Amino acid sequence: MSMNALQQLSAVLQAELNHSAKLALILKQERDALSSADLNQVQYLTKEKQPHVVQLEQLGRQREQLLKAAGFPAGKSGLEAFIANHDEQEALPVQQLLEKLREVAKICRDTNQINGGIVNVNRQHLVRALTILRGRDPETGSYGPGGEYTSQVVRQPLIGRV
Repeated sequence: MSMNALQQLSAVLQAELNHSAKLALILKQERDALSSADLNQVQYLTKEKQPHVVQLEQLGRQREQLLKAAGFPAGKSGLEAFIANHDEQEALPVQQLLEKLREVAKICRDTNQINGGIVNVNRQHLVRALTILRGRDPETGSYGPGGEYTSQVVRQPLIGRV
C-alpha cells in the first residue's frame, strides 16, 4: 500500500520533529558546556548536532518537493494551503504535528541564539585579555584605515616580560 501525499507529509514532519527534538536537547547541552567552558564537551556536541542539521535540511527539501508535486508553492503558505486542501479530520493530526514542530523549532532557534551570545561574550573576553597581554590599553582604541579595530596606546607587552 502506497502512502498518499498527506501521509507522506505527515511522515516527513514527524521525522523533522524527531530530529529537531534531538537537536534542541543537544543545543541545551551545548549551552551548559559553553557556560562551564567545557571545551571537550562543546567539540563533542558540535559533532553530535551536525548530522541532525544535515538531516533537517534534507527533510525540508523533501517537504518542498512533496508540496510542489501536489501543485502547491514551497514554503509556509504552500504548506498551510496543502493542509487546508484536505478534509479537516484527516488534516488535524498533520496540523497538530506541524504545531509541535514549530514549537520545537522555536526552542532550537532561541537556544542557538543564547549559545551564540555566550560564544560572543567569551570571544570579547579573550580579545580583551589578548589586548592587555600585548601591552595595549583595552579602553582606548579606534578603527584603522581598513576598518579594523586597533588600539593606539602601546605599552611593553606582558608576554615580552615573562
